[in-house]
Formats: sequence, structure tokens, C-alpha cells
Amino acid sequence: MSPRRTSPPASSAAPDPGAQEPEGLLRKYRELLAKHSVLVRKLGERTRRQFLTFKLSNWALETSDSALAMMNATSVVLANSRWHALGRLRGPWRREEDGAQWMVLRDVGQAEAAAVLALTEGGARVTRYRQTREKTPRVMEVRAERVTGHMQVQVLVLARDITEQARAEEELASARATLLEREKVRALGELAAGIAHDLRATLDAMRLRLELLQRDVGPTSQGHQHLDALARIVSDANARVGRLQDFSRRKPGTVLERVQLADVVHDAVDIVRGGIEHQARQGGHALRLDVELPEGLPHVSGSAMELRYVVINLLINARDAMSRGGVIRLRAFKSGKRVRLTVEDEGTGIPEEYLPNIFKPFFTTKGDKGTGLGLSMAHGVVTNVGGTLTAANRPEGGAVFTLTFPALKPLSARGGAR
Repeated sequence: MSPRRTSPPASSAAPDPGAQEPEGLLRKYRELLAKHSVLVRKLGERTRRQFLTFKLSNWALETSDSALAMMNATSVVLANSRWHALGRLRGPWRREEDGAQWMVLRDVGQAEAAAVLALTEGGARVTRYRQTREKTPRVMEVRAERVTGHMQVQVLVLARDITEQARAEEELASARATLLEREKVRALGELAAGIAHDLRATLDAMRLRLELLQRDVGPTSQGHQHLDALARIVSDANARVGRLQDFSRRKPGTVLERVQLADVVHDAVDIVRGGIEHQARQGGHALRLDVELPEGLPHVSGSAMELRYVVINLLINARDAMSRGGVIRLRAFKSGKRVRLTVEDEGTGIPEEYLPNIFKPFFTTKGDKGTGLGLSMAHGVVTNVGGTLTAANRPEGGAVFTLTFPALKPLSARGGAR
């Protein structure tokens, strides 16, 4: 009898691989979905931060007082509203370093961008521009710098209105210059106080010798006229030394008197005519004094000695400017309620850039041959009596100095002004 076969139990059957595969894919899908959600959330947060940063940056640029623009070699790529506002201002804008001018801010930016792009070593470039046509011109500082990184051909241009800063700097420089001039004048006063005593002693000795010579020379001889002129020169020099002593001691100014300007000019011309014409003849060039003084000029207030010094100084300056000879003209005339005196020469004239400083202490165009005090002291003499002293160039060539004084009223029969 053959043995009976039995079937295996149901629990020992092999697992179905098709049933496990969907569960693994679902788990991976869920993991990927979770990672994707994290990435989306991070991207959203980053996008929001970038957007807020952009809004903040844009707000900062638009509310800034500085004009900002991104430029390339040919155009403006991006600019804020302040740039456009400044761009509407008409120039010309003059660059202080070389005087070059452009009409609008865009052209200024292009010029600065081109200058920065031309630099081989990179770096920033800072320049100042001044608006030249306005009554109260603006001053603008422009900073240009090449942008590094992937934008090699672009330049960041920043323009700031520094008008108030520039005005403050100019006032500070003027104050410093004034203090320096005062210090120089103080030093000059101390020097004058030290040498004035010796000079006065020498001048007193010369005056005594001249008085002795005048006694020995006849009053009608030509030599007597020269001695009189020398006596006036010594007297004026003695008075000037006294004024220097008064200045060093800070004494009050000269007592004013009624002065006939024509007499002052005649005396000054008589003193310097011989020396000026003789020196010109030695140099081989003729130099002539042409004086025109009408009668009846009103009197002016001042010191005859000091005004004579002013005229002499102007005549000597005119002579020094006329190395080839020519004519020095002196004209006096009444103009309304004022008396004017002009001293004209046919020399080289005054460079235009020197005219604003011509009357400042220690400013000279003569180099080592000048002290820079002659015109400064002459200006002080004239202004102290209420007059004006100006300098200009003649259209025909040469310079003209104009002295203007308030005319005094004539004295009445009782000796008072009418």
C-alpha cells in the first residue's frame, strides 16, 4: 500500500513581491514631497527677504539727498529720482580742477565715468563742479567708481550738493587768511617799532643838512628848487616813519584836514618827475608825465602828506610797468558830489587773475623787487577818509587806478561849510 501524500500548510506560502513595491514608492514619494515643501518654504522666505531688501534699497535711494546713477561708457543704466531732479538744472557745470564745462548732469556723469574707465589701477575719483551762471551758484561733488564683479564696464556715480559745505570752507579759508594777514601786519609793526627810531634820527640829520644847504643856495637858482623837493621828501619820510611808530603802538589815525587834491598832485609830480624821466632816459626810452588838473576842484578830507604818498606810489608803479617808455597821465575832475583822480599808464597792465588781490597786504607782482605793501597802504589811506581806490586795465593797454573822494562843501565867509 503506497503512502498517502499530504499538501503543505497554507502559512508556509512565499510573499507576493507585487504587493510590497507600491508601499516603498509611496514612502519615497512622501519623503520627496516633504523635502519639496521645505525647499518651497525656504524659497518663499528668501524671495520675501529679497523683495523687502529691494524695497528698502529703493526707498533709501529715492529718499537720499545724493544723486545716484549707474552708467556705462555711453549711457545711464539706472538712476534715482534725485539724479533726475539735479539733471533738470541747467549749467554750465565747471570742473574746478581744469575748468572744463558741461551743460547738464548727465554729461558730467559721462565725463567722470569715462575718466574712471580710463584708469588702469581702478579706484574712486572725486571731483567738484561749480554752477557758473546762477547768482548763488551751487557746488556739486561727484564721486565715480568702477563696479567690480561681473559688471566690469559700469561705473557708479554719486553726486552731492555741497553748496553750504563749500561756502563754509570758503569762509574758513577767508578767516584763516585774515588771521594770517593780521599776524603779518603785527609782525611788521613790531619790526617798524624797532627800526623807526634809527630812521628818524637819520632823517633828522638829513633835514638839518638840507636846511644848511638852503641857506647857502640862492632862492632863485635851480639848485634851490631841487633842495626844496628833497626837503619835502625828507619831511614826508619822517612823517611816514612816525605813522609806522603810531601803528606799532596802535595809536589813533591821522587827524583829517581840508586838502586841495590839485596841490597834492603837483607836489607829488614835482618830487618824482626828475627821477622818473632821468631813469627812463638812462634806459633808452622816453617817459613823460601828462598832468591835467582843472581849477576850482572841491576840497577833500584827508592828510596831504599821506595822499601825496599815495600819488607818488602810483607814479612809481606806473614807471616800473613801462619798461619801453610812454606817457603817464594824471587827470582830476569833479563827478557829482565826488572828486576823482585817475592815474593811467601805457605799460603791461595787470593780469586779470591778480586784480581781486592787488590791494591785499604782501601781495606783489614784482617778485623779489616788491614788498606787497605799497598798494595795500595806499588803499588803506584812501578808504580811511571815506574814499575808494580801484584798479583796472585800459582797453588800449596798460593800467588805470582811480581814486574817488567825497567832495567837501566850500567854506563860507565865516569859515564854516555852506
